[in-house]
Amino acid sequence: MSGNLGRLQRFRLGDNRRIAMSRAQPNSKQQEKPSPPPVAPYERAPERRRRELLEAAVAEFAAHGFAGARVQVIAERTNSNKALIYSYFGNKQKLYLAVLEHLYESIRAEEQKLNLSALPPEEALRKLIAFTFDYYVRNPQFVAVINNENLHQGRFLAESRRALAVNRPIIETLTEILDRGSAEGCFRPGLDPVDVYFSISALGYMYVSNRYTLGIAFGRDLMQPLNLRKRLVTITDMILRYVRG
Repeated sequence: MSGNLGRLQRFRLGDNRRIAMSRAQPNSKQQEKPSPPPVAPYERAPERRRRELLEAAVAEFAAHGFAGARVQVIAERTNSNKALIYSYFGNKQKLYLAVLEHLYESIRAEEQKLNLSALPPEEALRKLIAFTFDYYVRNPQFVAVINNENLHQGRFLAESRRALAVNRPIIETLTEILDRGSAEGCFRPGLDPVDVYFSISALGYMYVSNRYTLGIAFGRDLMQPLNLRKRLVTITDMILRYVRG
């Protein structure tokens, strides 16, 4: 009798342990919800949401232009709705303008990271040329949206109160580089920094914006790494020859 009582106590003890373990562990049928990605301390949730909407809008406007882009598609890509997008931007026109400003802000922000003022003038200019060309290659959506805005003759960008302010830093930086180069005797004096930047931009931008038609017309893969390196050498050589005089 005492042996049976001992076995019964051990059975109940084991059963209690199994019950406690089952309560401590989540049910296999109940999947734990993944925790949301952490928000960077400098970026609050509304700011992060606005950035997500802008990035989706960039893709849509780059693919279809202003006329063909659909706000509903942007909403679906971001698991939101049109009402939310309009609460951030107002309407489709203002969203498109915000995209244009966002694109210029992005390239200007990356330029500032180059720390060109700390480099000798010619090295700084070479680095800016390489960065600009590489940026167009890495960001074909930038090229596509700017192309579309040119089809509209800059009508939307002309409404921006920020366009001039956003783009001023690169001209100020280039002015400083050219002035230092002139003072040191490696660049000729009297160079117009805006004109020099136009040349840097044009020589790389056209190559990327027309890559399909040029590639077909001349039987060359313009995005092939070797061809990209050769093009950068050409652009750099042309700009340096010009500024040296």
